[in-house]
Amino acid sequence: MRRNKKLILFVFACFLFFAFFSTGCGSSNVTGVTTAGGQQPKNGGILRYPLLDDPISLDPANFNEELGIEVGKEIYDGLVELDFDKNVIVPAHAEKWDIKDNRVFTFYLRPGTKFHNGKEVTAEDFRYSFDRLLDPDTGATVAWILENVKGAAARMSGKTEDTEGIKVIDKYTLQITLENPSPSFLSWLAHPGAAVVDRETVEKAGKDFKATGARPDIVVGTGPFKLSRWIPKNVIKIVRNEEYYGRKAYLDGVDFKIIPDTTTILNEFRAGNLDFIDHIPPGQKSLVEKEFPGQVIRNTIWNIEFIGLNVSKPPFKDNVKLRQALNYAIDRDGIIRVVLEGNGVPAKGVLPPGMAEYNENLRGYTYDPAKASAFLAEAGYPGGRGLPPLELAYNVREQNQKLAEAVQAQLQEVGFPTKLKGMPLPVYQREVGAGALSMFRLAWSADSLDAGCILKPLFGSKAENFFHYKNPEVDRLLDKAQSVAEQGERIKLYRQAEQIIVDEAPAIWLFHPVNLYLKAGNIQGVQTNPMDIVPLSSIWISG
Repeated sequence: MRRNKKLILFVFACFLFFAFFSTGCGSSNVTGVTTAGGQQPKNGGILRYPLLDDPISLDPANFNEELGIEVGKEIYDGLVELDFDKNVIVPAHAEKWDIKDNRVFTFYLRPGTKFHNGKEVTAEDFRYSFDRLLDPDTGATVAWILENVKGAAARMSGKTEDTEGIKVIDKYTLQITLENPSPSFLSWLAHPGAAVVDRETVEKAGKDFKATGARPDIVVGTGPFKLSRWIPKNVIKIVRNEEYYGRKAYLDGVDFKIIPDTTTILNEFRAGNLDFIDHIPPGQKSLVEKEFPGQVIRNTIWNIEFIGLNVSKPPFKDNVKLRQALNYAIDRDGIIRVVLEGNGVPAKGVLPPGMAEYNENLRGYTYDPAKASAFLAEAGYPGGRGLPPLELAYNVREQNQKLAEAVQAQLQEVGFPTKLKGMPLPVYQREVGAGALSMFRLAWSADSLDAGCILKPLFGSKAENFFHYKNPEVDRLLDKAQSVAEQGERIKLYRQAEQIIVDEAPAIWLFHPVNLYLKAGNIQGVQTNPMDIVPLSSIWISG
């Protein structure tokens, strides 16, 4: 549920893996600059950018969904960040770091950096922010980032008042000790949810800090932009942070306009009322590429789209054959051709092509109606007889509607009685998070170059795990993969875990999408990447 930075070709995947997980430290957090036709970037202007809905929250603890991340990544910063222009982990608040045995991480903060309210950022602010993610009262949806920290389990269960492995050495030095060595931990700290927050502001705001429409004096970060105004169902305005410690944003600000319909978004772009859009309506993609030559950007992303199955509830509970039958009933190529207009890759399993851990030899599912029918009979429902109607829930968007209709038609051809339930996004997200839905459409994007950022939060028994899926062997493999320094062994462990997950089918694997962005002719500096994060601080307006 999350999206986040230069197209990276598959042949570079291994190189990038080692670059991002290097244990040295960088020298600055300035990213590369894109120029157009020899032009130099210039300051000024407001970027008009649509969002399909309001974020549920701008609390980093809940940055597990795309809308919160889309806005929040511009407002907040953490210790480190991923720089796809240089293909390295680079400093953010931590100007350097030491790593001992991939277990003890010592971060040295740059002095003088400030929150948007003028307070200086110290190691204690990061200690509080990280401990807050693990505090059960916070209800953080991204606590998995830190679950390997020493004492995290006790903190998350409410047995302790703080986290043993997070220590302030001095005003500008923070030390994090892990339970088990993890070469990927540094990369995970670049997740938007690992941002620093101001304790006094958060505790004074209370529940208002998590609220939709939170005020600018409550949403206090340290990033290149700061919140100016949030009018729910209307607009979120952010403005350049003139006191930013890194390279300042070129734009004066960004107006995130809340427009819940992708056709309306495209028409607003055509009318000149939007500058950059990342949702093109179904059936319009080929037309848009012809209508706006040179303004469409294609981005292959590390994402998996799937239909989740709640394995804690009937009919999916303890019925692997039924779940496998569903997978064999899906014509993924047909869905990509008709719904995505060819902009996608069929999913054999969970991990997308391009990641180092992607397994070309994965034993996945093909479109096989005969096998689907046979498995349905083995599951106890020959021809679908006796099977209660399956309710496929989804958040109401045009493409999601078309996708749900295509899946429904394919399932019904095999004998699965299926009905659809479209829901508004905020309600839908709450229902999925609460485990109230038995069959639901979701997508998940990589947050780092380590496959654990997909497999762990989705299928680890201690993580968010929308499926309520639990397998001790999967947990063991994922935990071990985190602690193995040698890349080949780590890849092997992740692939073993993925194969078990795919075999047990807690989801219907659909496709890995290719995203299309559309920009106005004067918009420059758009940086794309497999994690689908476009850093707005790098964008500038020419002419």
